Amino acid sequence: MTTIKIVYKTNEALVEVSGHANYAEHGSDIVCAAISTACIFTANLIDKLDMRYNILDLVCEEGYFRLQIKTENNVILSVFENLAETLDSLQQQYPKYIKLKN
Repeated sequence: MTTIKIVYKTNEALVEVSGHANYAEHGSDIVCAAISTACIFTANLIDKLDMRYNILDLVCEEGYFRLQIKTENNVILSVFENLAETLDSLQQQYPKYIKLKN
């Protein structure tokens, strides 16, 4: 099961994703692929918008992703909230494979 933690604090937001969904074999797991794509897309979009200074922490490893941002910028906050909504939607579609903690 993939565990996702989303935390909003004053001027900061954090998403932390760990584990594997185990929906299918490693390399064929569409749930893990969807989660990974959403997370990496978000980090890359922040980079493309040239707003890397808003990233406080970024870790992307096998079975683990962590993104912590400053939330003073409305564009970055909207990008982050889009990730949170995407992950929530995936959790609703695959509740046996994703656990969302807020």
